[in-house]
Amino acid sequence: MSEVDAVANELDFKLVVTRKGKHRPRQRNKAHTFLHQLEDKERVDRTEFCQKAVLTQLQQAEADLLQSEFLRECLEKLEPVLVGVQDIICLGLGNFLDCTIARYQLAFIRCVRNKANLTAKGQFFDPVFTPSEVDTLQHALGETVLQENLEGKYSVERKTLFFLPHCPKQIVNNLLWKNWCPHRLPNVVLLCNSFSTVVNNAPDRLLRINAGYILRAVDLFQEVPLRNSFRFGDIFNDTSLHYFANNDRPAGDNAAVWDCAVEPSYAEDDLELISKEKVAKLAFA
Repeated sequence: MSEVDAVANELDFKLVVTRKGKHRPRQRNKAHTFLHQLEDKERVDRTEFCQKAVLTQLQQAEADLLQSEFLRECLEKLEPVLVGVQDIICLGLGNFLDCTIARYQLAFIRCVRNKANLTAKGQFFDPVFTPSEVDTLQHALGETVLQENLEGKYSVERKTLFFLPHCPKQIVNNLLWKNWCPHRLPNVVLLCNSFSTVVNNAPDRLLRINAGYILRAVDLFQEVPLRNSFRFGDIFNDTSLHYFANNDRPAGDNAAVWDCAVEPSYAEDDLELISKEKVAKLAFA
């Protein structure tokens, strides 16, 4: 029997002697109130314990990365491109409280920010974040958790690093579409799955449906693969740095290049993208 159950049992059945010497049951509403207080305390203690545990694991992951050849090589490629970055937005991290891959990815972006001397807080969104994960990011780590599911459609007016670890290609596609103009696209710096891999692994006719802007971005962005030398091979695989390269690229002010009149749309049965509609259905299921 747990401590809570034992106390509840004692409170529910303990007899109290009145001034007249008669016995009567103790009022159950007080017992239930106290029981709920104990349960709330136990829940808070358990949450705090889990948060402390994950913070310790996150510190260990950061220490692991900081002494790795992988991070050193990444920083050599990233730091020149990250100069001037004023915002960091991370989408699709996943449940880092119980997933080692997500926890190392969180540790990675924090290490990159610190080593590259970027002062921006991280802005995070994932529709699968639990309340405990939101609380950990905001209050324990001092980051920002975005509230609205924009499905990647973030418009940026200043240089922004987007970290999208193993994110669905539709999220990247939406992000590119939202910034598809000569004055915004150069502000987009992406750490995500390789554009080249996306383009090479599917025929153009399919890519035009669910990754049309990635297909077009291959000619406008410089891609720098991050060599996957980390000791865990499935955390940073197929990850590349992508940034706008305006040298020797056929962009210019060509109206056809910058045409983005049609907003991307995807089939309802597309399993990669967790849309706002899917989240709403899950919430009321």
